[in-house]
Amino acid sequence: MKKFAFLTGIALAVLVSANIAWAVQNYNDGIAVPYLKVGSQGVGGVTFFNGTIINETTNSGVDNPVTFGDNVRIDGTIFRGATEGPGDDYPIKLNDDVRIYGDLTLEGSVTGLDSSALSDVASVAMLDEAETITGNWDNTTNPWAASEIADITRQVNIPLASLYTDAAGTPTAITSATTPALTYTANQGLAIVYAEDDTADFGGQFIVPSDYTSGGVIKALIDTSGGIVNDWNLDFKVAISSSTGTPAWDTDMDDETVVDVPDSAGTPDVVTFTPTDQAALTGGANVYFDLFPDSNTATGEPNLEIYSVWFEYTAIQ
Repeated sequence: MKKFAFLTGIALAVLVSANIAWAVQNYNDGIAVPYLKVGSQGVGGVTFFNGTIINETTNSGVDNPVTFGDNVRIDGTIFRGATEGPGDDYPIKLNDDVRIYGDLTLEGSVTGLDSSALSDVASVAMLDEAETITGNWDNTTNPWAASEIADITRQVNIPLASLYTDAAGTPTAITSATTPALTYTANQGLAIVYAEDDTADFGGQFIVPSDYTSGGVIKALIDTSGGIVNDWNLDFKVAISSSTGTPAWDTDMDDETVVDVPDSAGTPDVVTFTPTDQAALTGGANVYFDLFPDSNTATGEPNLEIYSVWFEYTAIQ
């Protein structure tokens, strides 16, 4: 039977290569031929396998794998085991380096990956989503450059007790008996209060922090005791003296643009005083400022209450 099958196989190979059409033949025994050619170069043919392709030596314990000597095209799904998918716990085994020329899309988890084995990660765009670091972040060898860290807005509080009235004349501590007056409101705290027709200034000074980079402004949290009748504004002056580079005292107070007081009695509002000479602000500079009422002379104008004053700026980290 084996001799017959061998000869039949040779005849089959001859008939196929000679392009002789004939009916499909069924064999119940093995066919051994040196090689089998299906189709021709550039045209190809179709070969049906309803079983398993193995090297004969596999069953004898010798590792001689089946070898494909050319490109292999797969139009279906590649899987191992009796059923498609991971359900039967027969994963595909790749026992060599793998090079992928295209995108890699995963619909499952990646396990067993050692991050120390990754290479060329510096040239790959990564971490385009929010990440949470639960362990230590040690970057002492290659620390972040200042330009790589987002800047942050910071505030320097200027206590009301450090300010003084008549700052441009005879500086005096602000009390309940001065103009403006220092008052207290339950649940709101201390406030510097101006009444209708008050004109006296108040002011103070501070040092610009060393982490200053840009956007320095003076801000105040204010309120009024009632609705504004006509107009209520605050004017201010600023002198900026540098202590770095070429240290020098500012020789005059810049009279700045007045700031409008919002007409929203009973609601805390923040107003901003922006120095014209903002470019002169640098870390270590001494800033002397002076605030005073403007356009508060209409009969019945409410009191102006100033609860907090601070310097706000963008800091480099």
